[in-house]
Amino acid sequence: MNEYGEIIEIKDRDAVVKVRRSSACGKCGACTMGSRPDEMLITLPNPLKGQVGDYVELALPSGQVLKASAITYLLPLSGLIIGVAAGYILGEKLGFNPELGSALVGLLFTILSFFGIRAMEPQFKKGNKFTPQMVRIIKRDMKGEGDDGK
Repeated sequence: MNEYGEIIEIKDRDAVVKVRRSSACGKCGACTMGSRPDEMLITLPNPLKGQVGDYVELALPSGQVLKASAITYLLPLSGLIIGVAAGYILGEKLGFNPELGSALVGLLFTILSFFGIRAMEPQFKKGNKFTPQMVRIIKRDMKGEGDDGK
């Protein structure tokens, strides 16, 4: 998956890139929101030594996109299914309404899975596996020149 954005800030060895949110982005809140709802800000390593105003191409391998999607969607879904089954069994064994038990425990497991994902977020960010990488600088900001580069 390739996206394009503009470097708006440099922080040590990282760059803050403003990216226009595409339709593929589900507005899940994983990225810091920009000043407008159709933008997001991403802080990522700056190996190309881009400067403020540069336009860059960002890439994230499709395998990593699939892994991130699985974590984001399949883990909570699994929590829901396991919780519903466990709640139903517990409800029957403890003598209360199994449907109510399955609904409550399913909801609880789903919420716990979201907290688990959030707790593991620093580990995900640490390896930069799920962070887009700068692959090239498209256009350098030309100080004192027009937008058309002439």
